[in-house]
Amino acid sequence: MDTEKRKNIRIDFKTRVVLKCAGETISSDADSRDISLKGMFIKTEKRLAAGTPCDLELILAGVSTNLTLAIKGKIIRQEGDGLGVSFEGIDLDSYWHLKNLLLYNAQEPDEIEKEFPQSLEESAPGFEGEA
Repeated sequence: MDTEKRKNIRIDFKTRVVLKCAGETISSDADSRDISLKGMFIKTEKRLAAGTPCDLELILAGVSTNLTLAIKGKIIRQEGDGLGVSFEGIDLDSYWHLKNLLLYNAQEPDEIEKEFPQSLEESAPGFEGEA
């Protein structure tokens, strides 16, 4: 994707991703690159058509427990080494954890902080829950 068209700063972040699309569950322990508030790239050999709706689980491993971010998504593109997924819906807890993950892992957190809108409705696509 042409980086000039991108609106959000992306970070490289390695985590386990479980992708559920079209009746299949795809698990990837590989790199998830270019993660942002609006989407991510998942390295996988699986091929899915653009427009396919999916559910994602980003599993953040902790010392004693794991934290799972639940996100509704849509496949937006295929590349040789994986799939581009846009985030279409997210619950409030997952949104805040994703925001913090981006801030703590960004090379320039001040720049990424500027991307977060003032209202939750603008920043959390398909927000699920109450503010």
